[in-house]
Amino acid sequence: MSPASAEAERGEAEGAKAMAPKKPRTTTRNPDLVRGIGKYSRSQMYHKRGIWAIKAKNGGVLPLHDPKPKPEAPAQKPPKFYPADDVKKPLVNKHKPKPAKLRCLV
Repeated sequence: MSPASAEAERGEAEGAKAMAPKKPRTTTRNPDLVRGIGKYSRSQMYHKRGIWAIKAKNGGVLPLHDPKPKPEAPAQKPPKFYPADDVKKPLVNKHKPKPAKLRCLV
């Protein structure tokens, strides 16, 4: 067995590791500047998401998956109280409480 073929076999054995499962995305790719206004335009998000590459790979059409059959939901009682019509989405608050800074003389 030549040294080159032995290295190739070792490389294949090391490269056969299973990939770690992908974590779900916790933040949006297009953060809001103001409520309802995204940082990026529609065309910028089109390119950022790579839809152009997916369409190019599938002959100019975005591939669609067959919908999964949904299980029948059990009957639910109507809620006792209904929400108001003008409920606003709360604004994002990224304030993180930090310990107070004290002067060295205190």
